[in-house]
Parts: sequence; C-alpha cells; structure tokens
Amino acid sequence: MKITIKQLEVLRAVALAGSINNARKSLGMAQPTISQQIAKMEEILGTQLFHRGQINGVKLTPAGEFWFRYAEDVLAKIDLAIAQHKSTFSSDKIELHFGATPSLSGQFVEEAAKISLQIQQFSSFEFVWARTSSEIVEMINSHRINCGVVSAASVENFKSSLSIMELFDDEIIWVVPSSIPNSVISEALLDKTYMPPPYDALNRYVDVGPGIPWQPRLEDWYRFHLPHASPYFSCMTYQSAVDIAAGGLGCCHCPLSLLPSLPVQIRNRVKFFRMNELARKAAFVMPRHLLSLPAFVEFRSRVSNFIASAYPPNAVIEMIGPTMTVADLMERTDQPAS
Repeated sequence: MKITIKQLEVLRAVALAGSINNARKSLGMAQPTISQQIAKMEEILGTQLFHRGQINGVKLTPAGEFWFRYAEDVLAKIDLAIAQHKSTFSSDKIELHFGATPSLSGQFVEEAAKISLQIQQFSSFEFVWARTSSEIVEMINSHRINCGVVSAASVENFKSSLSIMELFDDEIIWVVPSSIPNSVISEALLDKTYMPPPYDALNRYVDVGPGIPWQPRLEDWYRFHLPHASPYFSCMTYQSAVDIAAGGLGCCHCPLSLLPSLPVQIRNRVKFFRMNELARKAAFVMPRHLLSLPAFVEFRSRVSNFIASAYPPNAVIEMIGPTMTVADLMERTDQPAS
C-alpha cells in the first residue's frame, strides 16, 4: 500500500488545527473517518505519527514532524501546479478566494472586488469572512481560501509556509452613546461610581466573546476604569457591538479599522475615544507558493496600496472628524456637554 494525498491532507489538517475535532470543519470529514485515515497511514509506515493519549490535543512524534513537513511541501506543489495549469493551458482562469474579519468589510470588500475585476487572470472573486483572524488562517492552511487580511499575531507559527506582508497598525477605540455628555463620561471615569439614568449606559458594555486576542485586556480596562460596568450584552462581531452602543444601551470597544465601514447614521449616534494602545498589526497573508503567480502578487500589491492610504489611524480619524482620547476625558472635569 502507498501513502495517499488524502492521508497527507488529513495529517496536515490535524497538526495545524491542534486536534481531530478542530480539523473536522476544514476537512469536511467525520471524526471517525479522520482517525481511520491517521491509523491507516501509521500502519503503512509502521510508526506512530501522534503521541498516544494526546490525539485530541495533538503532539507530533519525530516521524509525524517529518511527514508533516513532507505533506506541506507536496500539497503546496500540487496547489501551485493546478493554478499554473489553469493560467497556462486551461480556458478556466484562476479563482480568487479572499478572507477577512468583519471589521474589514464594506468599503474594503468593495475595493478588493474592484481590484480583482481589473486583474484579467481571475475568473471569479469570493469574499469569505470569519469571526477571528485564526479562523481565516485555518481556511488558508486548509486551502478553503487562498489569501486574506488578518492579525499578524495569528500567523506567527506559519512563517515557513505563508507569505506575510504587514499592512498597518490597528488601534482599540472606546465607543460611547453620543447622548452622554463628555462631562458625565469624565465623572464616571474619575470617580468610578455607578451612573444613574439617563446615563446608565456607562454601567453596561458589550462583550464580543472569546477568541479575540485583546479581550482580556479590555475586561481589565473596565475593571479599572468602570468597575460598576457589567457585560450585559454579548454578540459575535464588533459591528453589532457598535450598533448596540448607537442605540444608547451601553458602551463597547472596537478596532479603528471598523470605522470606515460604519454607516454614517451609526457614526453620528456614538462618540469615539482613542485609547493610545496598539491592538494589532494587520497583515496580508497567502501561501508562499502563490508568489510565483503574477495575478496574486498584483492583487496583494494593489490591496496593500489601498489599505496604506485608507486605513492608517490618521486617515481614519480625519475621515470621522476630531476624536478625543480617554486620557483627555480623565484630565478634564469641567467639559461642556456635547
């Protein structure tokens, strides 16, 4: 018997996902089938690929590490051969599958779609979003999509297989209903007291849930600055969190990169306060082997140029107008209402 491409795909997916259970989604296979594929490969090779007792929190054996590297190399070459065949011999052009998190939507997706249309080698453009950067990276590694914009921290462990181009520094922004005067916000931050109606929105904040890299830091921020605030609301995206704040129901945090995609009617109903903290570095990522295809290199370059002009903090702040910092609020106790 021989090692199959499917077995190499299963080995790679399980190693990258960290467990058989986590690999089910990217492989589109049931857990027993994945286990059978691994067992068959181990039988053929006459050696263990994963340490026993750790299959649900996998750790590769030395042989598993060898075959993991081999699988990455073989599967990358197959992907490249298919893409080069399409661009050289086939009437079918290359399909572009691009991913990002919801904070990079709206204006950004529109521009990415325009760019793809201008590059004649592409036959179609698919935009896929996921709640976290880690999910986007998993989709790239499992060949569900071929490129995306993610947090640079999410690709630290994949520098050998992915091409990574840093794009911009993203900030954390505090979002408060515009109906609350700045003087009241200052009082809440300085005195750390429970705020009565009609300003009780400062007693509630929106929790965007686990999987967000800076979520623990935000929880600590509320404990220190607004100890009476509780995570009454929860949702899956920062867009939804800002919608709740715009309704005057609570406050929230969001990445600065979300702001250009917010509807004007939403931006007009909230205030944004800069925190002077770096939230993440955004990066464009794709498999290294795609660097040999001019269409992908050109798409990456054009996306990078657009983001460089549209998403740096100063450009975003200029678009939404003057924005105070949290430090400004805590220094001014006699601000006029606004």
